[in-house]
Amino acid sequence: MNEEKTLAELRELTYLEVLELFDGDQVAAGQWLSSSIRALGNHPPISLMGTKPGLQKIRNLVRKWGEGAVS
Repeated sequence: MNEEKTLAELRELTYLEVLELFDGDQVAAGQWLSSSIRALGNHPPISLMGTKPGLQKIRNLVRKWGEGAVS
């Protein structure tokens, strides 16, 4: 149960980081989460949000992009 809560919290944090990357634009963030992303093995980020390793991949990518790196 505690593990699931942690995953839910991490999922929420990841979404907030994606939202911040898109300057609060929920539509753009939602479209990105649903689109195939080459840097994520051509998977949509939303498909990786069910596991901690998947969430970490998304967060790492968002952090890189936020710092200006292009992948």
